[in-house]
Amino acid sequence: MVDDHQELLDLIEFLNSPRLEVQQGAVGLVEGLSGSLEGVEKLLSEAEKLLPALLKLIGAQKDISKGALTSLINLSQKEEAVAELVKRKVVGRIMDYLQEGQHEHVELLIMLLANVTTSDSGCLRLLQLDSSSLAGFNVAVLLRRFLDSAGEQPDPHEHTALVLTNITRLKEGRKLLLEPGRGTLQALVSQLSSPNQLRRSGCANALRNCCFRAEEDGTLGDLLEDTASLENVLELLCGVTRKKENDAAVRNSLAECIEMLVSTEQGGQVLWDMKAPEMLRKGYETEEDPEVCATMERIAHLFLADSGAVEDTKASEDIDIADKKW
Repeated sequence: MVDDHQELLDLIEFLNSPRLEVQQGAVGLVEGLSGSLEGVEKLLSEAEKLLPALLKLIGAQKDISKGALTSLINLSQKEEAVAELVKRKVVGRIMDYLQEGQHEHVELLIMLLANVTTSDSGCLRLLQLDSSSLAGFNVAVLLRRFLDSAGEQPDPHEHTALVLTNITRLKEGRKLLLEPGRGTLQALVSQLSSPNQLRRSGCANALRNCCFRAEEDGTLGDLLEDTASLENVLELLCGVTRKKENDAAVRNSLAECIEMLVSTEQGGQVLWDMKAPEMLRKGYETEEDPEVCATMERIAHLFLADSGAVEDTKASEDIDIADKKW
């Protein structure tokens, strides 16, 4: 056990070697260890020494940088690693490289950022809310690069969708993204038609998060003002005049967006005026996924209850599931 620990300390020393061939060999060993749960546990026993050494190598030559980033991505699946990385200002380092636009491993940088923002502290570092002059700047940079790279193959910015999902878990993130003039809602909705499933899924989940507490956050009015975006969400969910979303999980996220909006008096009225009940009825008739059907049934209950058409919780009786009719 002592020998194993000393070997790990020696390995970390090799990461700091001035000789590139020694660094590369050490990074390869760390990357290999980080590919297993047992290896991750072993490496994180010296997290305070290992992680700073790996962070320094992010800007090294191509192969060494790739190995260091891959190791950090694997290690950052553990909460204790994320906490240490946030403390070491990893978010700022990543954003510096992304803003410079010269790094050869953009996809890996964003994958690491996605892992780090699974923590509240990582999200808050990214949002920069403690600085009035910089608040939201990082997110604006990420979003612009995300939109500008849409359609690229390979797609190095696709994991930005996961970062957006992560930051919208926080009220601060939702409010920042939905600030008037940012155009974030339109940006997220525009990616729902992307051929990239990760983009569609991440943006749908971010939208769902934004809708989840919109009334409480004070952003409901901003969401409901953009009826064109709401129309697109309904079309992708229901497929009335265009092809519906292929992925059932994405469709369910979109259905949950509508459910959360309809659950508010203001949202229910806006969507009623948009003839959402009729669109949802048609979408329900062709929907095959049980989870999506269940969400659409809950939306129907909300519309029926709001219109006074039902007096108790037996609204499901108004939906003939077997015949797929509302």
